Amino acid sequence: MKIAAIYIPEGNLSIIFGEGHQEVTINLGGRNLYQFKNGELDSVELNQYYIDDLLSSDIPLLSCVVGNNGGGKTTLLQYIANAYYCTYVLEEQDGSYELTRNIEKIHRIYFTPYLNYNSLDAARNNYKDLTKLTLLKLDNHGDSGLLDDFLEAHNSENTKRWIKFNHFYKNREFTKITLPVFHEVTLSLGYFDTSIHKPDKFNDTSYQLRPAITLIYEKIKQEASEREIQMGKNFTGDIRGEEAKILSNGIRFEYDLFETALGKLVSLLERAGNHYLDEGIIPEDFENVLEKLTVREAFQWFLENTGVYAGSEQYLFVQHLPLLELVDYVRSLVNEDTLTDNWRRIVINEAQALRVIQLYDAFNVSFIGEWFNFDTKPMFKFKPEINVSSGEQSFLNLFSVLYDHADNIKTGVDIDRYSTNSLEGIEKDILLLLDEGDNAFHPQWKKEYVKYLREIIPIIFEGYQIQIIITSHDPLTLSDLPKNNVVFLEKTDQVTKIGNSGFKRTLGANIADLLKDSFFMQDGQIGAYIAGVIDFIIEDIGAGRLTEERQIAIERIIYCIDEPIIKFKLAEMLSEVLGDQSFEARLIDDEISRLQERRRQI
Repeated sequence: MKIAAIYIPEGNLSIIFGEGHQEVTINLGGRNLYQFKNGELDSVELNQYYIDDLLSSDIPLLSCVVGNNGGGKTTLLQYIANAYYCTYVLEEQDGSYELTRNIEKIHRIYFTPYLNYNSLDAARNNYKDLTKLTLLKLDNHGDSGLLDDFLEAHNSENTKRWIKFNHFYKNREFTKITLPVFHEVTLSLGYFDTSIHKPDKFNDTSYQLRPAITLIYEKIKQEASEREIQMGKNFTGDIRGEEAKILSNGIRFEYDLFETALGKLVSLLERAGNHYLDEGIIPEDFENVLEKLTVREAFQWFLENTGVYAGSEQYLFVQHLPLLELVDYVRSLVNEDTLTDNWRRIVINEAQALRVIQLYDAFNVSFIGEWFNFDTKPMFKFKPEINVSSGEQSFLNLFSVLYDHADNIKTGVDIDRYSTNSLEGIEKDILLLLDEGDNAFHPQWKKEYVKYLREIIPIIFEGYQIQIIITSHDPLTLSDLPKNNVVFLEKTDQVTKIGNSGFKRTLGANIADLLKDSFFMQDGQIGAYIAGVIDFIIEDIGAGRLTEERQIAIERIIYCIDEPIIKFKLAEMLSEVLGDQSFEARLIDDEISRLQERRRQI
């Protein structure tokens, strides 16, 4: 199912079309073209430029909104996703359709690389806001209002998303764009309020569990101190001050890691509110047991022997042993090569960072359920030791954010506090709205933007049908789309109108050689996707692979191509092989009619 058209009642979108504007019908390039009149569907015509050969069952429709600056592209995109007063035409693959004012069964995702304040208000259900502003707020986890802290937290979460997407990307055959490799990533330990220094923060943790938690905190301090004292006793004259500092930092990092892990655990317990204040489960002899154990053993014992209850039901913490697996793995990374001058930081490589992220995610997910809530407060912060170019950042930001959201859908993690999304409302259809997602791309990457979307998005959202609507300023993008898949916004005198696509050239249309000369473009000046399609057509014609079905498909694609030289050359090649010039003649007749109509308008 896809949104093939949207009807906007008169005067309902004055911010774009002016005060008291007439009713507007916007077609997105479905199998049919629709026209409304006086609020009713007036006509349905077959879209001659609909090419399902270029599409797939995973992406049934890809459209683009273009126009000059201030023409209303962003506003229209948001309106398509969330309008309450318009009528949507929902179209199936066979061309059947239905009219509705409610599209909440379609999961709508809005992405933009720009700070955007308007997208957070008045969103309908089943809508995910992935604007830059939302990510900044979400990634900060409510820790601080200071800009530096905001950016540090956001950049850390960005790095995590980049690393996870890098792993996905490099395990596929997406070799055209080489993404940066993070040979060194600084891992820093996070801070939590709950510690022995702030016992008043245990407000909502079960009374029965608080003494044991306090004992483990005390044991962490005590054991760390004993380890450092013993290390000092073992020093010889051969150990220099710098080496001693490194060894000391290793001990401090290890026990600060234990404290951070315990802080994370308590933070999760606190999020339950006061539901289990007197419902803690722990053996009565816990003090005697914990006294004899090391910190690591105490951690394991606590997870294996405690929990909470509600009525006759019990919730045991043994299912959260992935926390211990995480701690053990991070401890294994501590050595002279990874330690730094700051004992709360170590330097690891990208593969190690990925494993830390995976183990941390596994622990977080283990807490999702009816008893406890997901907690966004991070145990670690990540910082790559390279400067990533703006283009690479744009590519990584776009696809890593989408990949992260798709992963959240699969694991049932809804962590967005800034939109009205509910993962339970997601069915099979997703509408992806990308507002200038190709921002900062090199022209060569812009040329292949649609191709990347077609190749990568279906794998990211595997199992879903994805409709994509993009906005763009780039003519390269349009050469990969049939003309009726493009919404042309033409703004004059502060009023925007929908342009007539009938006289536009898009699919396979060439663009100025200036781009080639200025940006060193490769492989021609049409979209990479349609260029590949044309290459296959030429190969099939040359090899005589022309079954009746393939001939019909080739003729339909040639008919839609808007670059006259390519269009008529392909038609001529086809005529020569078939020994039949009727199709070529029909194209010439259509071109003559188009030129005559254009002449009358001049």
